[in-house]
Order: sequence, then C-alpha cells, then structure tokens
Amino acid sequence: MIVKKSVRQFLLLSLFTLACSASWAQVSLGVRGGANFATFAVSGDDQDFPFKPKAGLNFALLFNLPISGSTSIQIEPGFSQRGARISEKSEQLINSQQVKIDINGKLLVNYIEMPILFQYRPQLGKLQGLLSIGPEVRLMTGNIRAKSRSKVYVDGELVSDTSEDESYGSSDDTNKFDFGLVGGAGVAYPLGTIKVFAEGRYHFGLRNLASEGGDDSKVHNRGASAHIGILVPIGK
Repeated sequence: MIVKKSVRQFLLLSLFTLACSASWAQVSLGVRGGANFATFAVSGDDQDFPFKPKAGLNFALLFNLPISGSTSIQIEPGFSQRGARISEKSEQLINSQQVKIDINGKLLVNYIEMPILFQYRPQLGKLQGLLSIGPEVRLMTGNIRAKSRSKVYVDGELVSDTSEDESYGSSDDTNKFDFGLVGGAGVAYPLGTIKVFAEGRYHFGLRNLASEGGDDSKVHNRGASAHIGILVPIGK
C-alpha cells in the first residue's frame, strides 16, 4: 500500500538522520510527557454533533541534533491519545410534555506519532526560550472506541439513562495514517548539564481521515498539547 510505503520511507529517513548525528557536537537525548486537548474539525454535511476537545496523554523519546548554539532539529517518536468529545442537549414539547435529551460521549483514538521539529532557543537570562515548528506524522493503533451516555427527561423526571461502549475496527473509509503541522512555544531551565523544559503546542492535521466516505464531509485532527520534559547531552 502507498501509505505503508510512505511510513517506511519516512522512518528510514529519520533513522538515517539519527545515524548522521554521530558527527554532530553535543547531541542530546530526553523524554517528555503531558496532556493532549484533542478534537476533530469537521467540514461538510456531518455537523449535527460538533466535536469538543478531549483530554488525553502523550509521551515521546527526544533526539535533539544541534545545528548551531541556538538552533536544532528534534525528532520525537512517541505515543498520543487523541479523539474528541461530544456534549449535546435538546429540549422540545411533545404531546404537551417537556422532553429533554442530554447526550455526552467521546471518541478515543490512539496514535504512534513522530514530529520532526526545527527549534530556536534564544537566551532569556537564566532561562532559554523555546520555539518549535515542523511536520508530524501519525499512525492509528488499534480500534476506534466510542463511549456515550444518554439521558431522557420528561417534565423534569428522568425516564431513561443508557450507556454504550463500542469498538470499531479500521475500514476502507477511515485513514489510519495522518500527517500535519505542529508549532509551539515554551521555556527551558538548565540544571547542571540537564535541561528541564515546558512547552505548549498546537497540532494541525492536514489529511482527511474519512476521505472515502459517501458524502462530502471531511474530518481532520486538531488540538493543543502541553508537556514537560528533560534533555541530557551525550557524545562530545
């Protein structure tokens, strides 16, 4: 498949970049972890249930390859919980009775992700600024999970309370491979040779996740993330 070939080529290119880094001065390794506030942006016909941000976890290994004293390339293979949340309420008068429907749900989607970032680190006194921008790719792992709870009230009295927890396998109308852009800003603080940093980012998915659907709707990954991490210099 074209998607699998693209992922394989991307990984080979990344490994080649890491292999070449051995000749670069002061390569740093590290880890980061934090939270996603992910959602789906929907355009087209299917907009009856607008998606809202859903919290999830993210973590990654860091390979920081210096270009100069204040710039570097950072490769971040890792794991990310994405998806979206739905919260919908409606009220209507039926047979002289006030009927209220309250629906809450979320879609849970896990990805293996890898941003490749150009970073600029200006000195800010004892702190370092941190500006990041670059492409990222992600590959869905496992099934899509949908959890929901629906409550129905008639004249203020609860008459129905149902919950669902379903899992959907990958299909021809769902793209498991995604790519996009990411940008962020933060600060770093040196503790001896170790750097501790905190950063916020925004993720802008570019691939339609439902491009083979039967309507004109398009679905894209969107959302913010926040994380903290450390970098430890190795090599020269």
